[in-house]
Amino acid sequence: MLVPDAYTPDVNVGQVFREGILKQRPKSVLEVGTRRTAPDRETHKRDVFPWVAHDNYVRLDIRDGVDVDMIGDIHNLRAEWTGRFECFIADAVFEHLERPWIAAKEVARILASGGSFFIVTHQCYPIHGHPNDFFRFSKEALRLIFEDAGLIVDAAEYSEQCLIIPPENIVPYGMLDSWNREFPSYALVKATGHKP
Repeated sequence: MLVPDAYTPDVNVGQVFREGILKQRPKSVLEVGTRRTAPDRETHKRDVFPWVAHDNYVRLDIRDGVDVDMIGDIHNLRAEWTGRFECFIADAVFEHLERPWIAAKEVARILASGGSFFIVTHQCYPIHGHPNDFFRFSKEALRLIFEDAGLIVDAAEYSEQCLIIPPENIVPYGMLDSWNREFPSYALVKATGHKP
């Protein structure tokens, strides 16, 4: 049976983000992609910010539903939000965006100077809707779109190593173990950083 190798990332991006927000203690947060897709599973990180006033924690999604305060498109956020938020979070969102590089520029626009961001998306994952599925990212690609948007990426790294099992005519089954070791894949890629 194939089992992914144990993987220890060079940096724990989630920990870098958590340590940063505990020091910064942002007063306003925009989190996108918060609509629940399973009734018993929250998809937001509101409880990580107990000090943020309710009105200053905005949960945005492209569709209405449970845990959505406002409907909106991350490619075109409200003009009055320029520089409003001290923290931005998107977990399992950027793979669903038609133009993630435009969304990254919007993140840069709505963040206040010194504001932080935390992105979790996929490097390798099955195609899934909500409502569409467009991209997968390497850590270098995720870093690039946010740096191109004018943000500083403090850490970007993979997590959750996984295996790919393509048809035998692409990779002979006898080579799957060595092939997956030589060309590893990861379920998740994360990035955190800040606006200068």
